[in-house]
Amino acid sequence: MAISDPVSKAGIVNRFEDLVTDVANTGIVWGTDNKPFTEMPDGNYAGTTAGDSINITSADITGTVITASTIRTVLETEAALYTNIRQQQAILFVEGAGGNTGSRPTPGTIFDQTQVAHLDTGNRASLGAISSGSVTTGNVIDDTNLETYMGNIATAYNTIRTTTITDQVNVCHASCHSSCHGSRGRR
Repeated sequence: MAISDPVSKAGIVNRFEDLVTDVANTGIVWGTDNKPFTEMPDGNYAGTTAGDSINITSADITGTVITASTIRTVLETEAALYTNIRQQQAILFVEGAGGNTGSRPTPGTIFDQTQVAHLDTGNRASLGAISSGSVTTGNVIDDTNLETYMGNIATAYNTIRTTTITDQVNVCHASCHSSCHGSRGRR
């Protein structure tokens, strides 16, 4: 969707949603509704595989005149909210000697995959310095300038999205309550 000519507040928000929000919400595999394995703590995720809804509207770009500083503050703050949607390496490691007939008789890594996940907000990251190009105080802002600037925001987000957070969960060699501990009562 084009930003519009002349630039409008709704056009800015709609184009941002196309370039950043929709990209962030694409391809999420793990979240509160689909964990990599049952032992992964629920608290490691902030949302579902559907992603996040955009949090801004045209009303957030305040003032009668659209200014560069307002656009930059609103869009960069919003983009930072998606940085916890990123790659997660999920590892399930079985501790102990194994060798029993429990649910996990073999020790070691039994699950190790990396997918896009909707991680908890503690995994948000800084977007860093984003080149604003011509979207600066005193310049007339047009579609081309905004398109370039929003592309820079999208690039900054995608750089973070491709970095990996590793979460390893260690478990004992069997389902402790049903296999190990349950068998002790029968001795």
